[in-house]
Amino acid sequence: MNPEFLEKWDKEYVWHPYTQMKEYVNSKNLIIERGEGNYLIDIYGNRYLDAVSSIWCNLFGHGRKEIIEAIKTQADKICHSTLLGCGNVPSTLLAKKLVDITPEHLKKVFYSEDGAEAVEIAVKMAFEYYVLRGDMGRNKFISVKEGYHGDTIGTMSVGGSELFHGVFKPLLFKGYHAETPYCYRCKYHNFKDTDERNEKGCDMRCLSEIVELIEKHSEEVFCVILEGGIMGSAGMIPYPDGYIEEVAKTCKENDIIFILDEVATGFGRTGKMFFCDNEDLKKLKKPDILCLGKGITGGYLPLAATLTTDEIYNMFLGDFGESRQFYHGHTYTGNQLLCSAALATLEIFEKENVIENIQPKIKLLHSELKKLKELEHVGDVRGRGFMVGIELVKDKETKEPYPYGYKAGYRVADKLLEKGIYMRPIGNVVILVPPLSITEEEIIYLCDALYDAIKEADL
Repeated sequence: MNPEFLEKWDKEYVWHPYTQMKEYVNSKNLIIERGEGNYLIDIYGNRYLDAVSSIWCNLFGHGRKEIIEAIKTQADKICHSTLLGCGNVPSTLLAKKLVDITPEHLKKVFYSEDGAEAVEIAVKMAFEYYVLRGDMGRNKFISVKEGYHGDTIGTMSVGGSELFHGVFKPLLFKGYHAETPYCYRCKYHNFKDTDERNEKGCDMRCLSEIVELIEKHSEEVFCVILEGGIMGSAGMIPYPDGYIEEVAKTCKENDIIFILDEVATGFGRTGKMFFCDNEDLKKLKKPDILCLGKGITGGYLPLAATLTTDEIYNMFLGDFGESRQFYHGHTYTGNQLLCSAALATLEIFEKENVIENIQPKIKLLHSELKKLKELEHVGDVRGRGFMVGIELVKDKETKEPYPYGYKAGYRVADKLLEKGIYMRPIGNVVILVPPLSITEEEIIYLCDALYDAIKEADL
């Protein structure tokens, strides 16, 4: 196909998500034709290091044969049959596998096709649990400002992104939002950056605030929901160590369901298979509901899963006439092709000892990124594992941000594209979420190129 026709039709017919379309149609657009390893290849044959893992989902690079062959093999058998009232082989095998690799108190798996659906299911499940229990007064949630859990009505409600979802506020159901635990821009302290806060520590008044909020509204709250260790779309803001664990403890003490959204953070992104795979949370038997997605298929097909406990599942059991079933389901729930891709992905984790092998690369990435802090317009370098945010500021001393229309992050992205790197920023924050398969040589090149791109971006 003629590349010029593709560019023309892309501008005329495709409405791209989270894209200023007026600007997009007036610029030269990038159209990807294929992928090879950690690289995207456009319709002109140009190669770009996929520095955001195709929006945080690709784990092992593009064209991974094991995943592709698993999809092909399953396609020869059957591509789809419903999970409403019957089962299928790949979804059954995958459910067993997910229960085996997540904290042991999580025993049941509910499938969907993307992370927002997984969270929507979790929220509905938590609410109906209390209704079935006869606790009718619980109709509020608690989360944090600038949290992000998806773009459906339900997930926007429990999120808190003013930029992304502020226009939809009249449509959203009500809850309580605690202050964002944003160490770089803390309302209680004035640390130079996140590293200084981590070195010195603090009294974590942000934690005290959400704990007090939970205790104050415990009788009307049906769930507390947080992201798994780092707030992704808020600009890669890590939760302070101990914050999530203490919130989970408070939920347990107040008989409130705790939902952990690991759609973005699961499957190795924070350096562990799952953020919730730590001793403090496992002792508490929290979270009560875990949301997974993105990397579950290696980034090849859209699949998500919501895991929960026997206690919650059993509340939905009853005689047919009682109508206690969970009234939620999607056409492609538990689709065979999707689950086959996920099984192949989890097999790669096992065979290649992925979590252990990425540790030196994570250390190298964070070490190489430290040099960015010497740049005039880099205010903060923060992250967990392979999820990193570099916040660009107009004034480093005052932390004055660039106005949204200045496009600071996109100026850097344009320079990176010239250097053969694809990166999608969030406002003034440069986002790095490389595939787990990135090599040490590619990490060094990425960090060097980013250093130069920020210097060249005319900020």
